[in-house]
Amino acid sequence: MNTSSYRLTVVACALAWFLVGMHAPLVHQFTHHGRAPHASVLVLAGLLVVAAVITLWRLLVRPPTPGAAAT
Repeated sequence: MNTSSYRLTVVACALAWFLVGMHAPLVHQFTHHGRAPHASVLVLAGLLVVAAVITLWRLLVRPPTPGAAAT
């Protein structure tokens, strides 16, 4: 993985985890107040979690190659 794609993956990972955190109150509303959010919101939150986990996994598995040219 070259440096530019690694940087892009870091930004995508940070953004995905930030958005997952912004949707965390959904869990509290669902479990403590019995209010189920709309299905599209649940799907969006699920996709954000999947994107966050995948980007974090990519960062941990494929560190940037030393000396790779940034393109």
